[in-house]
Amino acid sequence: MELVWRALTTADIPAVSALYGAAESVDDTGELLSEEDFAESFAESDLPGGSLAVLVDDVLAAYGLVALRDNPVGTHRVRLDGMVHPEFRRNGIGRQLLPRLVTMARELHAARHPAMPMVATTMVESRSAGHVALAESLGFSADRHFYELEVALGESLAQVPISSAYEIVPFSPARDDEVRQVCNAAFAAHWGSTERSPEEWAASFTNSKRFVPETSFLALEDGAVIGFVLARHYPVVEELTGVRELWIGDVGTLAEHRGRGVASALLSWTLAQAKAQGYDRAGLSVDTANPTRALGVYERAGFEVARTWIDYGLRSS
Repeated sequence: MELVWRALTTADIPAVSALYGAAESVDDTGELLSEEDFAESFAESDLPGGSLAVLVDDVLAAYGLVALRDNPVGTHRVRLDGMVHPEFRRNGIGRQLLPRLVTMARELHAARHPAMPMVATTMVESRSAGHVALAESLGFSADRHFYELEVALGESLAQVPISSAYEIVPFSPARDDEVRQVCNAAFAAHWGSTERSPEEWAASFTNSKRFVPETSFLALEDGAVIGFVLARHYPVVEELTGVRELWIGDVGTLAEHRGRGVASALLSWTLAQAKAQGYDRAGLSVDTANPTRALGVYERAGFEVARTWIDYGLRSS
């Protein structure tokens, strides 16, 4: 078949969203995205230099996006996102699309961080055999595994008390930059983590329609933030599944306050409040090799593994 390659534009958002939905109905990765979600991704991307639309007879057969980080440290891990429509699979489109995205990533990286090594990355749901085979055949290696965890917000939620040295309070916009700095400090030693700039932070939280401040909470000591749970809600999940899910985007505690039950108390408080606000389920993602033993905190809160995602990386030569 004859393929036409060009950059994506914002006018492609409905077609990209429809393609993604068709693929998800087959792949069942649980990663549900709406047109609004794609609009946010497009707004954060360099569409002329970091995107691809693949057309067959003017029909969108596949797409790809390159996502850069604001403040990479040590190594710049550039994420590649993309999908081939199920009706156009087994035609070698993916084998052409992914290398082209790698080339674009290298060019964008060289223009921004020429002295820094780069790794092109793509996230793959472990049961997506075709995607796994494609990544590995092109030289990508499995760098990290992440569990996607879920807990039903039923009647048996355990409320974990917090030490009298701490106080749990709702997230406040007045503390926004303080929370950003605490978040950066809490995740500084985590694999793949980079410091979030005010702009990136705003895009992820403050200015994001997905951020839910009323189910996001802070732990204070002597009035200063030392821990946090920051939550999001994706309406498309409820629209497509009937399940109202609260997504726990970030959970963190400053290193000097770990081991004192702060994260467990914050998490249990968040889940209780989410249930009271009508959420049916909570979900989150955790690095299986998390150095702070976060997985144990989540398991004790009732979370169970729903899926496994693999972060594949390709080192730049």
